Amino acid sequence: LARLPDSPPGTKGISLFIVPKLLDDGSPNDVQLAGLNHKMGQRGLPNTLLNFGETVGSVGYLVGEEHQGLSYMFHMMNEARIGVGGGAVALGYTGYLHALEYARTRLQGRPIAAKDPASAMVPIIEHADVRRMLLASKSYVEGGLALVMYCARLVDQERHGPDQEAAHLLLEILTPIAKSWPSQWCLAANDHAIQVHGGYGYTRDYPVEQFWRDNRLNPIHE
Repeated sequence: LARLPDSPPGTKGISLFIVPKLLDDGSPNDVQLAGLNHKMGQRGLPNTLLNFGETVGSVGYLVGEEHQGLSYMFHMMNEARIGVGGGAVALGYTGYLHALEYARTRLQGRPIAAKDPASAMVPIIEHADVRRMLLASKSYVEGGLALVMYCARLVDQERHGPDQEAAHLLLEILTPIAKSWPSQWCLAANDHAIQVHGGYGYTRDYPVEQFWRDNRLNPIHE
């Protein structure tokens, strides 16, 4: 996204360009890697800082019409929004499943009615507060998954279905929700997963701390 020299001020003056790494003759374009962002999560996806035209000037090619850059970008971004929600669901869901397995196998504490300290300890899934966190997480991740899958179906219906206009309108309403709701509440599921793991939750002995770090980026993305 950039401006032409005579572009009007504000967002209405932004155009979309493609800036290749190599020019037509095979020579490198004037695009420099200025550095990497060192993120708290999603470290397998490099996030770079680029400088354009620092020496001889970089070459970019206009995509579409002038001053339509933001509308073109959002055409691409609408499906990316659903992807952000889907990624948040996936991370929240795997955190929930890890917490569920841990709660079923971790022995700690006794039922309230068990007064004998020599009685056998029980899996922590039998404790009310652990069950509360697991049930809340299950609601968040399964609800988020249903929403994202429904929006994915609408994407197909919008292109190939019998009532494409209705699918388009419904998708316009649901896309911002499919992006933002899982980003908030499936992250809460990852938070619960850490809590269910107790003192191990924030250590790297278990993966739930990484799931939280990775998912914490999605509220920023949305």
